[in-house]
Amino acid sequence: MDVSPPHIPVYNLFAMTWIDRLSTGWKAWVLLFALTMSAAAPGVFNLPALDRDESRFAQASKQYLETGDYITIRYQDEYRNKKPAGIHWLQAGATAAFGEGEHLDIWTYRVPSWIGAGLSVLACFWLGIAAIGRRAAFVGSALFGSSLLLTSEAHISKTDGVLVFLITLAMGCLVRLYLRKDNDKRLAIAFWIIHGAGFLIKGPVISLVAGMAILVLWLWDRRDAKWLKSLGWWPGPLITVLMVLPWFIMIQIATQGTYVEGAVGKDLKDKLVSASEGHGGLPGYHLMHLPAWFFPGILLMVPAVVLVWRYLRHKTLESLGDVDRDGLKFLVAWSLTTWIFFELLLTKLSHYILPAYPAFGLLCGWAAIRMIEGARVPVSRYVSAALFFIGGAALVAFTSPWAIEALQVDKAGDFKTVATDTVLAQWAGSTDYPMFLWWIGLGAVLLGTIAMAVRKVSLAIVGGVLAAFVLGWQARIFVLPTQTWVQATETAKLALKEVCGIPHQDCGDEAGPDRVLALGFAEPSYVLTLGTQNLHPPETPTTLPEEASAYPVVYLVNLENKRAQVDFAAVEASAQSLGRCETRSEPYYALNYSNNDPSAFIAVRYEADCGAGAN
Repeated sequence: MDVSPPHIPVYNLFAMTWIDRLSTGWKAWVLLFALTMSAAAPGVFNLPALDRDESRFAQASKQYLETGDYITIRYQDEYRNKKPAGIHWLQAGATAAFGEGEHLDIWTYRVPSWIGAGLSVLACFWLGIAAIGRRAAFVGSALFGSSLLLTSEAHISKTDGVLVFLITLAMGCLVRLYLRKDNDKRLAIAFWIIHGAGFLIKGPVISLVAGMAILVLWLWDRRDAKWLKSLGWWPGPLITVLMVLPWFIMIQIATQGTYVEGAVGKDLKDKLVSASEGHGGLPGYHLMHLPAWFFPGILLMVPAVVLVWRYLRHKTLESLGDVDRDGLKFLVAWSLTTWIFFELLLTKLSHYILPAYPAFGLLCGWAAIRMIEGARVPVSRYVSAALFFIGGAALVAFTSPWAIEALQVDKAGDFKTVATDTVLAQWAGSTDYPMFLWWIGLGAVLLGTIAMAVRKVSLAIVGGVLAAFVLGWQARIFVLPTQTWVQATETAKLALKEVCGIPHQDCGDEAGPDRVLALGFAEPSYVLTLGTQNLHPPETPTTLPEEASAYPVVYLVNLENKRAQVDFAAVEASAQSLGRCETRSEPYYALNYSNNDPSAFIAVRYEADCGAGAN
């Protein structure tokens, strides 16, 4: 247990006592796991399928269940040669266990990410105990576990929630090898098993993060590599190869040798040499996003940098406690190299830097304990308080009805086929959600800011974690689920339901179609939540079938798309020539956030014979 200097003020001694109570025994593990799992839970169950990556991942996993082929990764009829199959195995397994029917519910595909994020906080705590002591590890893990980026990735069915767990666990093995210098072969084998699992989730990212940290430590220690001896013991690397190679060979065969070309020759290459899919940014991109994405940990980020530099460079903090210098070196090597690499990478997305967040959190936890013990960093404390306030203010604004109303007014003017007032009238009511969590979150942001400014560090941390938790709940329970106007597929479903156009929908005397034919709309969430069989451009036919048995035929048309207008005119001409009858929904308006384009949906149901309800 850490030994506190006798000059600590009474308030800080009280805070330290509570940190000791919370960070010892089984309750520490339960509290940290529950923090992340409960913070993310509303998003897992309340949010519709997100475009585009989440729905592409989930759709590929759904097709594993539909086809029984657990090797080849497909999105409808196309190969999806981008990432390894590990995440799809986990998502398919979770959906097989918890899903039902046609497996159209997105939440089942999110379970691995959700659990992975929760386990990553436990791995962070386990790593931190060895590197910086139990007190600092608990505080740092709480900051990491409540961070906005982690809790957001926890409810998105992609690779990152699981990947950050495996990377953190692998780094936990490495830090013990580095600190103990005993070349424990059990830890080395554990590292290689975890490394193999990480490779199956997202390819060489885990190799990159661990490898860069090892290289920096080797240089820092003047090329001392004795602690790495057990990692070179041949069974370890062989285990990774045996975990990855069989699937790799099978998918190469199944895809006629195109997997490597797609995953390495295109996906990885595009990210390294250009801004893939338009996701670019200058160096400093991730740094600028820290106030929001690393909220509430940003509260201690600047003091952590100052205090770690002060200790490692000048060794001026020995009087503040028994600090493991090598543990700090390890965290710095891990966090700094990961951050620099992704800042220099030409393709930039906010979640890329998530593997550095456990190290960020632990460094902030270490700084928090040092400040409670008496370390003085007045300038950086005020700077961090200001950054925390900026991040908190952004979250408060994002979850407020006034910001949403302003955005609606701005985006409603983008429609070409309908008047702005008509769009706003349909969108009215989307800001009528409860605000009690919002007010608590606002108060917690102010509490954290003020407490940090007056050196009440432990109170500031409580305020920060509370703010992140309640503002996250506000967004995931009340705000995001009610904003159908920015969820294009959910808006499209409203039009489809009006004409009994949802596949296999039971409408009493009528039945839903076998599939939907979309014009001017092709988002992956449409395919995932309505069914793999549904068509979108350019596969959508523009002529109606002659066989009466093929009806009903239902089209979903985005009238804001010029090509869709032309194609729909061809469909209407075909219906007229064949004498088909139609039922048309009212228009429904949405902003497609994936491309920032307005969408005006109508659903049109065609029948072979004119009957009740046909126009």
